[in-house]
Amino acid sequence: MESILINESWKVKNGTTDVSDQVSGGTAKIHDVNVDLPYDGMLRTQRRAENDTGSDMGFFAGEDYEYVKEILIDAQHVNQEVFLKFKGVMGNTTILVNNQVVGRHPYGYTGFTVAVQDYVVFGQTNTIKVVVKNKAQPASRWYTGSGIFDDVWLLFGQPLRLSDDSVHIQTESADADNATLVVSAQLVNREIGAKTVHLKYEIFDSEEQVVASRLEKVNLKSTSKLELSTRIYLASPRLWSVATPNLYRCRVSLLVADEIVDKESAIFGVRTLALNNRQGLMLNGKVINLKGGCVHPDEGFLGAAIFKDNEERKVKRLKSAGYNAIRSAHNPMNDKLIAACDKYGMLVIDEFTDVWTQPKTPYDYALYMEQQWEQDLTAMVNKDFNHPSVIIYSIGNEIPETGTETSAFWGRKFIDKIRSLDATRYVLNAINPTLSSMDKLPQIAASLKTKMSQENINDLMNNFKELMPLVNTHPITTEAIAESCDMVDIIGYNYAAARYELDHQRDAHRVFIGTETNPSDLATNWDLVTQHPYVLGDFSWTAWDYLGETGVGRLVPDDGNQSFTAPYPWVTAYCGDFDLTGNRKPVSYWRSMIWNRQQNEPYIAVQRPENFGKKMFVSNWSWTDSEHSWTWPGFDDQPIIVEVYATGDEVELFLNDQSLGKKPVGDDFQKFYSKWQLTYQPGTLKAVTYKHGVVVGESNLQTVQATNHLAVQVDNAQIQSGEDHLCFIEIEAVDQDGLCNPIDTSDIRVTVTGPGTLQALGTSDPCPEEGFTTPTQHLFKGQALGIVRLGQRSGTVTVRVAAENLAEVTTEIKVN
Repeated sequence: MESILINESWKVKNGTTDVSDQVSGGTAKIHDVNVDLPYDGMLRTQRRAENDTGSDMGFFAGEDYEYVKEILIDAQHVNQEVFLKFKGVMGNTTILVNNQVVGRHPYGYTGFTVAVQDYVVFGQTNTIKVVVKNKAQPASRWYTGSGIFDDVWLLFGQPLRLSDDSVHIQTESADADNATLVVSAQLVNREIGAKTVHLKYEIFDSEEQVVASRLEKVNLKSTSKLELSTRIYLASPRLWSVATPNLYRCRVSLLVADEIVDKESAIFGVRTLALNNRQGLMLNGKVINLKGGCVHPDEGFLGAAIFKDNEERKVKRLKSAGYNAIRSAHNPMNDKLIAACDKYGMLVIDEFTDVWTQPKTPYDYALYMEQQWEQDLTAMVNKDFNHPSVIIYSIGNEIPETGTETSAFWGRKFIDKIRSLDATRYVLNAINPTLSSMDKLPQIAASLKTKMSQENINDLMNNFKELMPLVNTHPITTEAIAESCDMVDIIGYNYAAARYELDHQRDAHRVFIGTETNPSDLATNWDLVTQHPYVLGDFSWTAWDYLGETGVGRLVPDDGNQSFTAPYPWVTAYCGDFDLTGNRKPVSYWRSMIWNRQQNEPYIAVQRPENFGKKMFVSNWSWTDSEHSWTWPGFDDQPIIVEVYATGDEVELFLNDQSLGKKPVGDDFQKFYSKWQLTYQPGTLKAVTYKHGVVVGESNLQTVQATNHLAVQVDNAQIQSGEDHLCFIEIEAVDQDGLCNPIDTSDIRVTVTGPGTLQALGTSDPCPEEGFTTPTQHLFKGQALGIVRLGQRSGTVTVRVAAENLAEVTTEIKVN
């Protein structure tokens, strides 16, 4: 099929036009802006404490929107089928063409396609209108955005054609010598009269060289569809793996009388999966432990808007920190992120939904699930089929129905549907045993002789951390979740590592993944992964900070009024190994010590001295109140805690070349962790790691001087035009030695001229007053991140960064 990306030149207004407006000539328009997609309307709303979205969605406002595009559809397409293909629209969506409804879709996380040939006028300008209803809030437990946040395509199909996205490639078997591929496609004939055609299958390597091909003859009846599949044998395949993410391209061409009349292509990787309880999960015959993290769907400062370059930056940074797997939380992952995982070697658990029939917020997916699930689940599986990074489907997250005898059957429906579409991957359900047993808590509490209050789900988890293992492993809980555990290939447990060995003793055929775990539990959990092959991996909450669920990872002085989420103006969860700018936080370096026992260089972190001795509010998802900084003006000679993360036997700490003594690596707080209490003095900290008495690594942390200038670094100063690229501008206030000054909070302004626009500007501040779409921000920890969007035009983009009392910095991006 012919595909045309139509992201450019849309008009958006926050408000919708109804029939009364049409009659009166009025409009509900509040503002009307010209935009290129993707465009997240919610990101541009005014955050207020009283907004219905609340802390779960970062206090942004839910609104209704209309997206309108005028487009000429050439008369040459008059005898063709015409489709509109949407990759993602957040809100209850209605699609109109020339003011006629052509389709509806309520689930923002799955793509959909609508046929429009009966509504367009060929040879004339047509009006596409997308009406998005997202005012009814809260509709989610995290930030969702509003409107069209991904690509829109216009498709033209000849009467005789290959169906869009119908090319699927399955690796039936593979080793170093040969791979057996099963390639399938759907052939459509809308014409009267039988046809004799040929399909040509070609496999291209990464250098675009044909490495295998096959020709197939097909007789096709009138007005019919035909599902076709064929085997192709690939000699000496380059297998896809985490270490070697080799990719191929399959092209299927439709030939009539030796002339190509249509073609479809798909990127894929050759790899095999195997699973058992004695070895665990195997990729290409080799055991792999999943070093995982959960990732929410938002794109940080970009809101919900999906850009290829942002997804690739995210995956590369996670990979560099030691991750080899991510889990989508808690919805189908966008295909640009999955493609980045394919490209850089990151495994994926793709998750269907956060709710089944029981809602978690008043206007969430539970309103539509019973009517919508089959379409959405099919869309997720078809999206994922060719991606080698996707190894597991999850049918839900912390679903209460998993603990009931009357509603657990939904899990079987989902599993049966998935296996009918894709039998090559495994299926799990991310079960939180405590939440599955909520209706049984009184009986469990009675047996434990413990009083349990009826609280918010997350408050329950936070306040009952010590009690949760008892509830999770209780015989009543075990029986409640038995059916839901028995129906899946892999049991996903959220915050229930205490069940692994218990379940294995009960049923040795069960295998497990920690689908969601507390960051501070990794050392214990990873021992379970490495010691028990039936425990396949661990996924921390979270790998990357996200919008919404404000402050769930915070560690702040306890004033007696703290709750699960933080009040306005908090906007981020403030948890995760990476902050919103893409910088690693201290917990990420501690994690690296656990995953990579051969790492010799220690890492130094320092607890904030202003909180020394204070009672702190510590959530399950927080780490310590530490920063990678030895710059604390105003605290000279005051007590301070220094942490060192290391893999050796001992660590020695020095301050200004004076030894503060050696300590064994690991204490009663954590493994791979040591700490010292000392008095703060500016200068240089040095940590030295010893193994068997021999120095194997060291690191330094020094006091930064006053800010001398702004440092601006562009991630890619040479970019090709014609694609929707992003360029990331890292901004730091640095001293005369080029070291970032972590206490600088200067106000900065970023201006962009030339063939580019400032798409976003933000910092890792979890509770900023500024939005992310303005050209001004205050630095946080001396840093900020600007994101410049580049489009179809070539030329030189000039970026200027200014701050009071500092010289303006200018940098250029060449768009060729």
